[in-house]
Amino acid sequence: MTQPVFNKPKRASTLLALGATSVMLFGACSSTAGNTTPPAASSAAAGSTAAASSGAPAASTAAAPAGGSIVFGDLHPFTGNYASVGANSYGGAKAAAACINNAGGVLGKTLTVDTADTVGDPADAVPAANKLLAVDGAVGIIGPGGLEIGAVQPILDNHKIPFMFEGGLTAMDQNTDPYLWRDTPSDSSEGVAMAVYAQSKGYKKAAFLFSTIQTAQDFKTPVLNAWKKIGGTIVSNVNVAPGQTSYRSEVLQVVNSKPDVIFTQMEPSTGGGVFSSFKELDGLAIPFIASDTSAGTDWISAVGAANAQKALVSVEGSSAPGPGSTAFTKCYQQANGNGQVLANAPYAYDGTITLALAMDLAGTTDGTAVSQALGKVSTPGTGIPTVTDYAAGLAAIKGGAKAINYDGAGTTMDFNQYHNVFGPFQVVQWDPGSSQFKTIFTVSGQQIEAAAGG
Repeated sequence: MTQPVFNKPKRASTLLALGATSVMLFGACSSTAGNTTPPAASSAAAGSTAAASSGAPAASTAAAPAGGSIVFGDLHPFTGNYASVGANSYGGAKAAAACINNAGGVLGKTLTVDTADTVGDPADAVPAANKLLAVDGAVGIIGPGGLEIGAVQPILDNHKIPFMFEGGLTAMDQNTDPYLWRDTPSDSSEGVAMAVYAQSKGYKKAAFLFSTIQTAQDFKTPVLNAWKKIGGTIVSNVNVAPGQTSYRSEVLQVVNSKPDVIFTQMEPSTGGGVFSSFKELDGLAIPFIASDTSAGTDWISAVGAANAQKALVSVEGSSAPGPGSTAFTKCYQQANGNGQVLANAPYAYDGTITLALAMDLAGTTDGTAVSQALGKVSTPGTGIPTVTDYAAGLAAIKGGAKAINYDGAGTTMDFNQYHNVFGPFQVVQWDPGSSQFKTIFTVSGQQIEAAAGG
């Protein structure tokens, strides 16, 4: 395939070197105070290069914004166990901002993306969110994820700030918060995709082996429900706590249940210990189907490349080029350099573009008006112009369009009544020869819908 591979690790090795605290993506670095995230030190130059490059999509020769700035915040972990979440999200937001500014900015102003480090902890997420709002003056947020949403959602709602939730929590499948919009597919869809793939391989008996951390336990339910719905049998359901010196007893319980397949989600360090025990007890004879958290080089390093190739596949957001992937690829490479693209970067890119277009359509940064406009910038329908990049969307709005249909790089960004989006999933496997994940199977949106409704 000609497109970069869009992997989606939530805890992958860091995509960007972590350095400066805040970046104006069409110009010089801006300093920020408080609990701020350190993205790449070179990102300001990358943003400026992207804006000036003749390879930028759509209106690449458009004049720079006239003056002033509008701030979006990227609210994610940038340090700690989940640092790659922020780095990957920031890579997508940075790509979007560079091309937004190249096309004239938001409401004619330069888009700045500031970062704040949640450390993946609700307690740290609160001052991080407050810093973005009170110090940086953010009018839109990319994030947070599932680890911090409970702590910061009331803050963002209270300030009427529209935000792009980047987590798979099934609790948001029937969201009614007018300011919460999810730019990533729900875990319920990913869980169905895992079950569909297992069914395609002829597996009938499954063991569930999940970490005790809350996000893993929350994710287990949609996988388990999907597996039962399509007729699968559950022969064991075992939890593993992070930080143990040995997982032999838990692994022995799984091996003795004689499953055809093991469904799993756990941290890289836990995965390393678990795989070591499986290698000792059964030679890794039972295949693993894991969530997107395993599709990262940190996981491969923890379990070993040969072991991963033998026994592990990961299910993640599809790398099949979305309608907006051509524009995204140009923006991303200009802002971040060439290399493998991690799939939550396209989601953050789409979220940033969509928020910016909603502000252009609303003609204001007022949160209530922007939230109402978000339902009108990715709306398929007769007579509604379809666009795949910011410049084309802005041109349609300036031309008098009352609604547009932005189709993104990660998904088509077609929000349902609960502000959720949907997309296909891919099954990837580590290839030691190329040191990359390779797609071995794709589960279509139609397959997911059929399995979920069956």
